[in-house]
Amino acid sequence: MTEVITTTNNPGHGTPQLGKTTISDEVVAQLVEIAAKEVQGIHSIAQQGIGEQIAGLTQRLSGKWQSGQGIAVEVGEREVAIDLRIIANYGVKVSDLAVRLRLAIIERIESLLGLRVKEVNIQVSGLFFPEDKPTEEHSRRVE
Repeated sequence: MTEVITTTNNPGHGTPQLGKTTISDEVVAQLVEIAAKEVQGIHSIAQQGIGEQIAGLTQRLSGKWQSGQGIAVEVGEREVAIDLRIIANYGVKVSDLAVRLRLAIIERIESLLGLRVKEVNIQVSGLFFPEDKPTEEHSRRVE
């Protein structure tokens, strides 16, 4: 969990510190997920395998939060670093997708939380082919 110290000019007073605002790592990860879902060309956020989940437990104990999804965040007092694994739609130019995704995440975190985004590392761990999506009649084994 990170603490963001909020200082606001108090009308008529010169130097107020009104208190602390604490932002959990999970909130940052939720905003990353929301921003990612709004970017065209992303099929989904990649799920973690069991090995990564075990590694994530170690990272959580060391202060780096990692969701069951492919999102890991490390939040300091004023900065945040983000690692994100995605599945991209086939046919999308991945370099352009990464730029749009990075900008969407940075804009969301900086505007809503006031934290500076130090880095957004994106791993494209798979491609989604529309014909891979099972239809309901083919997915049923029994009637």
